[in-house]
Amino acid sequence: MAGIGFELRKILDRDSYLSELTAYLYAAMVSSGPWLMSVICLSILGLFRGPGFTVLRHEVFRSTIIYNYCFSLILVGVIQLVLTRYLADRIYEGRERATLSAFSTSLLMVYLTAIPIGIAIYWRFEVGPFYKLCAVLLFLVICSIWLAMIALSAVKDYLHIVYAFATGTACSIAGAMVLYPPFGLTGYLIGYTLGQCVIFFWILARLLSEFPPENVIDMQLVRYMAKYWDLAAIGFGFNLAIWIDKMVFWFAPDSRVIFPWFRTHDFYEGPIFFAYLSIVPTMAIFLMKIETKFYEHYRDYYAKIMAHKSLKLILMEKKGMIEMLRESMREVFIIQGAITLLCLVFAPALVDLAQLMPMQVPLLRVGLIGAFLQVLLSMAVIVLFYFDQRRKVLVVTAVFLLGNGILSWISTLWGFQYYGYGYCYSCLMALITAFYMLQKTVDDLEFITFAEQPIA
Repeated sequence: MAGIGFELRKILDRDSYLSELTAYLYAAMVSSGPWLMSVICLSILGLFRGPGFTVLRHEVFRSTIIYNYCFSLILVGVIQLVLTRYLADRIYEGRERATLSAFSTSLLMVYLTAIPIGIAIYWRFEVGPFYKLCAVLLFLVICSIWLAMIALSAVKDYLHIVYAFATGTACSIAGAMVLYPPFGLTGYLIGYTLGQCVIFFWILARLLSEFPPENVIDMQLVRYMAKYWDLAAIGFGFNLAIWIDKMVFWFAPDSRVIFPWFRTHDFYEGPIFFAYLSIVPTMAIFLMKIETKFYEHYRDYYAKIMAHKSLKLILMEKKGMIEMLRESMREVFIIQGAITLLCLVFAPALVDLAQLMPMQVPLLRVGLIGAFLQVLLSMAVIVLFYFDQRRKVLVVTAVFLLGNGILSWISTLWGFQYYGYGYCYSCLMALITAFYMLQKTVDDLEFITFAEQPIA
């Protein structure tokens, strides 16, 4: 997230327990806000269904939400990292005013692609035309929120971000319940969409209030797309890798067609989505550590190089930076390990809590281990990005994508006893590759710094 580190450090500078708690909440909201709120929203709506709201209707609605999140993440992934890099460069130059122009440009680029994709996705689905229209609108709104999440890290009034998600989620729940009786399933989806619109327009209002409008189109961002094509490929590939196992299972022999063209795999999706929730605290903790403590050493290391300090001082700073990195990863490993272990032990109770079937307990356990590996993988990738090792991340992404796609497909052929292992082993393979790349980067840091980086 471009610029989030600046805000996190300002919050922590207040040196109180409340400020630390606020910083963690902010990091959790920025790193996992949209999908976390959606999971909460879907869970509450699943528990409190109105009269006449059948299981079939809820499944159609749930599949619509899942499809929209899946395809919006993959689509926005193409521009996500490029926009992040662009905003980070502008913020470093002290040109935060470029945020709004970059955001509007990226929004236009995504809309030009998202509208035909959204129509193509829902065109054949045998639901009413208004439901299709609303589903496409929701697709656009979710794409907009993903993009706003990148720009909002430059927003200084962080409490409004939390308010936006809390209020929008409440509006989605209330809107779905209020509009279902008069308008049926379409009204249910309209109500949910209105709540998501509240989130987007709230964040947009904050952006407009903090950054005066400049040009609507920022051509420099367009040129960044060509310059940083590898970031675009990584963003697209990594998000596709996260979702490809679900897509494979949608077409597995034991998948289910809820309604013509609405495919789902209840047995696989529920435990895997539930397992993702276990990594939210760790993502927030790591974001805090990497954007505050590690960044300070990282900044000092390159500051000494730019100031032409002695090699001895530079190597001492590198040692401190690596120690901080190891400490951060060790802390995350211990915390996430404890969370995962607890979830593994209490998996039967969690399955019962999530209203899943007892025979899904083994799949949940495999999913929890996979999520644990995925959070470690994400950490390694973020650190590689810090050292601008884009080609290495591209290799890691390819391993993750191909591994998850192929192994998940094989697991569908071998039967439900092997479900989840494709995701789990692909995370392990990508993690090993990422750690190897990271170790090599650390070992060769002086060569990379002096021979590969364009330091003036």
